[in-house]
Amino acid sequence: MKVKLFLEKMYRQGRIPQAILFYGKEGVGKREMAFELAKAMLCLKKQYPACDNCHSCKLIKDFFLIPEEKLKVFGESSSGKEVFVYLQGDHPDFICVKPEKTEIKVDQIRAVKDFVYIRPALSDRKVILIQDAQTMNPYAQNALLKVLEEPPEDTFFMLVSNNLYKILPTIKSRCFLLEVPPLTTEELAKKTGINDPTLLELADGSLKLLNQIKEKKDLVENALSFLKGDVLTVYNIANKLEDLDEEDQRLFLRILAHFVHKKYLAEKNESYKLILDRLYSTMEYLGRGLNLALLMFYIYLEGGENLALHKGSLQGYEEDYAS
Repeated sequence: MKVKLFLEKMYRQGRIPQAILFYGKEGVGKREMAFELAKAMLCLKKQYPACDNCHSCKLIKDFFLIPEEKLKVFGESSSGKEVFVYLQGDHPDFICVKPEKTEIKVDQIRAVKDFVYIRPALSDRKVILIQDAQTMNPYAQNALLKVLEEPPEDTFFMLVSNNLYKILPTIKSRCFLLEVPPLTTEELAKKTGINDPTLLELADGSLKLLNQIKEKKDLVENALSFLKGDVLTVYNIANKLEDLDEEDQRLFLRILAHFVHKKYLAEKNESYKLILDRLYSTMEYLGRGLNLALLMFYIYLEGGENLALHKGSLQGYEEDYAS
């Protein structure tokens, strides 16, 4: 992959920025890439990829295979309450910040600041990996900004995000922005052994999404049935959606949106744009008390005639999926 070759070149030239923001679609390997660089930055033999044999590499090697409960570090909030701040394993110079439930809070970034200003204990550098950086609330982002303005020379930040627009422009301006592109269908097939063309295309370059779809093939079948325009079928599918958890509901909507988008590209029917807008809005407001069954039936009534009349554009998908 070009990104890895680029990182290797920067590493060998000693030009690694103190803050890198890895961004791209969910499930394309951003965290893994940032972690590989973090290991190399801490490697006592100063190799990229890391040697995996020195004391530093052995301490950090299996970090993301360890249950999080064993890695959790707790600190004290401004009100004196014990709070989760970050993950840290046996390596004293590496921490991983991740959301507590749905967001990264200011108390977590304050704990990061404390970590930043201590000397490395094993390697000659320290690395902070911030996972799902887009979930930092405004207070956390402003606190991080102060650290990024004048970071210690021995400290490096690896931010990982799947939504660049939710990160403050001032933070982005102090990071080296590195886009991690989606995986090709060939790369996905090689990594997973999956060769179904429909599933590979639905994954949209995301390994995580491909694995989800693989386990939920019934959602693909339901999406194809929804687009055939049969009123009774749509009614039954819409009602079944209410029994799914939010993650599966979101996955169904993504699959459905993918097929509708393909229909739009094939037929240039402007009504599909409206349907897509409705689907994306529905994804945004999932979990906020909306009646998904009613809304999906409304989407069908609003655009179902077009979906039914032009269902021929899905024939290739149905044949691939059935084979």
